[in-house]
Amino acid sequence: MIKIVYALVCSTSDYYLEQAYVSMYSLKRHMPDAHIVLVTDNFTQASFEGLRKEELKYADEIVVVPLDGKYTQRQRSRMIKTSIRQNVSGDFLYIDTDTIVCKPFTGLDRVKSDIAACLDTHCQSYLDNPYRRIGLFDGRKLDWPIDTETQYFNGGVIYVKDTDKAHEFYRLWNENLIDSFSKGINMDQPSFAKTNYQMGHIIEVLDDVWNCELKHGIRYLKDALIVHYLTTNTSANAGGQLFRLNEPDIFDSIKADAQIPAEVDQISDDPFKGLASLTHSFAGDDVYFFQTRSYSVISKNGVPYKDCLITDSRNAHSKNDFLQSPLFFYFTKNYPNLMTRIMEWTFELTQTIKKIVRTILRVK
Repeated sequence: MIKIVYALVCSTSDYYLEQAYVSMYSLKRHMPDAHIVLVTDNFTQASFEGLRKEELKYADEIVVVPLDGKYTQRQRSRMIKTSIRQNVSGDFLYIDTDTIVCKPFTGLDRVKSDIAACLDTHCQSYLDNPYRRIGLFDGRKLDWPIDTETQYFNGGVIYVKDTDKAHEFYRLWNENLIDSFSKGINMDQPSFAKTNYQMGHIIEVLDDVWNCELKHGIRYLKDALIVHYLTTNTSANAGGQLFRLNEPDIFDSIKADAQIPAEVDQISDDPFKGLASLTHSFAGDDVYFFQTRSYSVISKNGVPYKDCLITDSRNAHSKNDFLQSPLFFYFTKNYPNLMTRIMEWTFELTQTIKKIVRTILRVK
């Protein structure tokens, strides 16, 4: 049994420890003999007091890496993740904390490369990745020809052998990560991709069941070994979340008594039970629409379209239904660019007013 490694940087005000606790628990349910290594930093170690110590009980080994206080918590998390190869001996499978294990692991012995990972968003071609625009923007900042890449990997689950090439990969990844901090990029995936390019594309593709990414991996949910529910990929405006573990109440409960709710067992045995009761699937061009700036403006910044639609569908007497009115549809059909610009102008004006108000308050 290879080592299973988690990187954990957290504080008492977030849920990262609770997420790691749930993931480690689910791993031990399916593989009681698995050897879990939890790699953390000195600042996080200091927070392991009281009930928080109980949440570490499934870790067989805790490795503490001292880090400089000049880094933010998010940056320290990435620093820990990209230095694991230098701090853990032997082959290992790295798993992000926002995951749940659903089956025993099999098949890693067939991996031939020094490093293996799943394709991001389960897209066989990077051209189809709905987040490609963001990736290109970050990649160009890191000064490498990301435009020519055909594959882009997700860093949530990574199989790593204890070889010279793997050690070199992690050393270079850590260097690229620190460079990305200086350019305003705090994610680890852009530097992960750049390192793969620099080392001649040595990352082997893992089967999608090793890292079933919600919202994009419903196709692989039935056979998933690991479900990656992605705390960074949630519904906007505090709307109902796709997956049960994206809702905070489970982790609030764990914070209170360090006990794993029975619901976690059900989800670990059958991840479909983690899906929200009210769920609508979409595919094709709809996926890309939900990544556009227009949708972002509508959904996040003061345009109450959800209130309009939901209220009207539940209450026939609702008067707050402009977004469903014939007038609105007339303008969106005949003047779509104008409507988009109006919404964007409204958002930009709102942001400007907020900045002015904040400036005035600081002056006072």
